[in-house]
Amino acid sequence: MNIKIVKNRYINALLILMLVSAIVHMLILFCFALASGNLYTVNYFNVLDIDFFYPNIFNSFWGNVLSVALMLVIYLIILKSNKTE
Repeated sequence: MNIKIVKNRYINALLILMLVSAIVHMLILFCFALASGNLYTVNYFNVLDIDFFYPNIFNSFWGNVLSVALMLVIYLIILKSNKTE
């Protein structure tokens, strides 16, 4: 596996570790959400633990809609700024 995010091999290894950890974390949350039937578990604001500062503020239908919208906006910003060609 030869994934290059940055040229510095130590920072590259750290970024890959963070990415793998985030992927495993999300897989665990998805499995838990499916098993428990609680979709608020995968709410982006809950994943970021914003509920530590504002408990249950985004645990609603509109909180989930806002969560998905924010994820899409961030994804599109990253996609637009990541031109490799």
